[in-house]
Amino acid sequence: MSKNYLYYRAINWNVVEDEFDNAVWERATSLFWLDTRIPIENDFTNWVKLNLEEQEQLKRLLILLTNLSTNQSIEVGEIVRNGKCSQQEVAILNNIQFIEMVNTKAYNRILLTFDKEINLKKSFEWVDNESRVLEYLNDINTVYRESSLVKKRFIALCIEGLLNYAYLAYLFELWINKEFNNLGSMLEMIIRNESLHCFYFSHKIKLLLKESDLQEVERFKAWGYETVNHFVKLGINLIGDFYYLKESKIIAKNLILQEANNILMGIGLKEQFNFNAEVLKGINFRLNNLRRHHLSISSNKSASTDEEIMEESDYEF
Repeated sequence: MSKNYLYYRAINWNVVEDEFDNAVWERATSLFWLDTRIPIENDFTNWVKLNLEEQEQLKRLLILLTNLSTNQSIEVGEIVRNGKCSQQEVAILNNIQFIEMVNTKAYNRILLTFDKEINLKKSFEWVDNESRVLEYLNDINTVYRESSLVKKRFIALCIEGLLNYAYLAYLFELWINKEFNNLGSMLEMIIRNESLHCFYFSHKIKLLLKESDLQEVERFKAWGYETVNHFVKLGINLIGDFYYLKESKIIAKNLILQEANNILMGIGLKEQFNFNAEVLKGINFRLNNLRRHHLSISSNKSASTDEEIMEESDYEF
């Protein structure tokens, strides 16, 4: 009987093209989380202390984050279509897609917990048809579907490592200044995962550039600077349009300028943007801790030397 119908091969994790894939897989699976494990309802007493502008700002940003994470969960799969990817890389991209959808579930739960009267159908219809959102999603998805492998990875990096922070900045404010500790616990897991994704995309970009000729590298660098500059301008405009509070706008704008530099330096390019580090001290204290990933580059070792034993309570929701 012919087996030509099979379009895949059984994955062999003991034979890998890039040992980094194994290390990232181990780390990524250790960062699995569910919103139901974090009692966000315990932050409700802090929610009712917020004024109307603060409440509306948080809700709007959570709606925008839901939209962006949904798009990333679906479209990041374009990286593997019609491109050269190892089976291990495909597995990691599948993990990224799944975690992005976990994030959307968390954003939904926060919204419904804090505002029990919110009409999510109407809210998501608004964001799904918002002209500024549609414009940048169209630009993002065009790169995913029509560009080279290195550009696809770079646009994924810009979404998770730059545009995302335009909306996440206020969540940090609430965690740090308003004692939204359970929101902070969710944010911890989101940032740990997103930063690992950025670390991984940066690594793959650098590998692809090593395989490219000098002219291709120079063209990519020029495009990379132009793309980051575009996302910075976009992020600043979105913050101006979707934030209500002046102080929050200042923090968010400085955060995306910082993260734009981090993206560029992460792939060996030069930082381009000036920002006020003083207003980001509280956020950076947390970011620096959450972005530490101790990866073990070994095909047969976990990033952790201790095996975690599952217990019955792990399955109680």
